Amino acid sequence: MKRGIVKSAWRTLEVLELFEEERRPLRLHEIYEALGYPQSSATNLLKSMVMMGYLNYSHSTWTYLPTARVATLGKWLFQFMYGQRDYRGLVDRIQRETDETAVLAMQNDLFIQYVAVCEPGHDAKIPPPEGGLRVMTRSSAGLALMSEMPDRQVEKLIRQIHYYELSGEDALNLKDIMREVDWVRRTGYCLLKDSIPGASGIAFPLRDEHHGIHMAIGVGGTTDRISRKEVDIIEIIRNAIKDFEAETNEFDEQALAAKLREVRKNVHQTNEHYHSLY
Repeated sequence: MKRGIVKSAWRTLEVLELFEEERRPLRLHEIYEALGYPQSSATNLLKSMVMMGYLNYSHSTWTYLPTARVATLGKWLFQFMYGQRDYRGLVDRIQRETDETAVLAMQNDLFIQYVAVCEPGHDAKIPPPEGGLRVMTRSSAGLALMSEMPDRQVEKLIRQIHYYELSGEDALNLKDIMREVDWVRRTGYCLLKDSIPGASGIAFPLRDEHHGIHMAIGVGGTTDRISRKEVDIIEIIRNAIKDFEAETNEFDEQALAAKLREVRKNVHQTNEHYHSLY
């Protein structure tokens, strides 16, 4: 059984992605021609998005443009990427030291989703799109995340992937995938060669989670480059994670100490106020 996508939701997000690509006001005909929609469907969709406050329509230029409401939808996520735990800094460090594409990925249902991608300057790269999805069983990050799950959960996930025909005709069977997962559990990382023709990846699971969603971090590139630098890349990622976790623990201890100082101050002020009454 192939999993379908609700057409109205798909088209709404495609409109917003088109604006992200074009980065300018667009007329109705530009939108429906670029996306291949019927004119009537595009008109109704755009009018609905205007009424909901996500698009602005200019009567003078006959153009549409996303409003600030679109920008605020994901504003809170920047605190996750650049806030108390600097995940973007971790990705940037790994990219810089490996000179390959570094990614931060999260589990999203039966997929992993690339939430941060940092590319090298050279041309020997096959980077995934930021925000893109990949079936968990076909990516090093996905297998790394699966290694943190109980066997029963892994088996259920694999059955669902096969049920929805997400792995393609050359899908690995349950026994093969469990062998890969067990190997990751023993080594602490996943090395997946030629996950797509000519490309390989190395990924580690992170102990951190974001609102209960587990994450993995890794490196991808052409198979020949990854194979030549395999040992160095593994060491670089391992050391970067170790330093990242040490900085996180230090921050947590400082935050806890600050919170205790605040509590003591409040208690002291309350006591002073109480004594002043008697």
